[in-house]
Amino acid sequence: MSTNGHGRVSVIIPCYNCAATITAALDSIVNQTLAAFEVLCIDDCSKDDTVAVITRYAARLAAERPDAPRIVLHRMAQNGGPSPARNAGWSMAAGDYVAFLDSDDVWHPRKLEAQMQVMLGTGCFGSSHARKVDLAPVQDLQTNARLAALQPVPMTLGSLLYRSRIITSSVILRNTPDYRFPEDMRYCEDFKLWCQILSDEQTFMLLDVPLSGIVGGHEATPGLSAAVVKMEKGKLSVFRGLYRDGRISWFQFVTAIAFSNLKFVIRRLQSLF
Repeated sequence: MSTNGHGRVSVIIPCYNCAATITAALDSIVNQTLAAFEVLCIDDCSKDDTVAVITRYAARLAAERPDAPRIVLHRMAQNGGPSPARNAGWSMAAGDYVAFLDSDDVWHPRKLEAQMQVMLGTGCFGSSHARKVDLAPVQDLQTNARLAALQPVPMTLGSLLYRSRIITSSVILRNTPDYRFPEDMRYCEDFKLWCQILSDEQTFMLLDVPLSGIVGGHEATPGLSAAVVKMEKGKLSVFRGLYRDGRISWFQFVTAIAFSNLKFVIRRLQSLF
């Protein structure tokens, strides 16, 4: 299946020292049942062979699969973290929609097909799917029956405050200059963007089926998301900003902090046993 002129998807991958995982990520895009329009690999000043691996992959793909999406490599002038890299790719994107994939994640082959069917069918601004599973289950997952019977559900800001169900590698958005990832945050910057979108009352649909996974599974080397304490501080900062800007009520602010603190304590206690 291929995209048409009204549903072209630009895939954006921030890359930093990901030579060991980027091939699997790119393979999962190339093997989609719904072809991406382009793949924008934004290298954030990697110190390993990331650039060489992407360059070789792009050249081989162009020679062997002329029908495959083009792979564009862009190198940042200085290391700035995921947000500036994603925003650089977003500004370059020529597709009608943008999809985000982390360099150590992979997609189920029907990920783009399933989400774009929802995006085009409902006219929603954005969509995501259930949380990540390990690489092997993603490859072996039998999703046909689940996707056929699936009823996407709308996300709300209220539900997101108490249960963060949106992961970056699951998200597809309409391509618009109205939104970008905040570049003044290193943790929970994606959560802040999702909250902004939902607080603007944009329609955001959730597919409750896992369609992405981590290269190497949960035992893989952790990235920024492993810094649990800093992630919690980042989330609390987002809550304060939402309340300060009048996007949530005092009650939502207080209960969101309470729920977040409780979940944080539970996670810390579980890590001790």
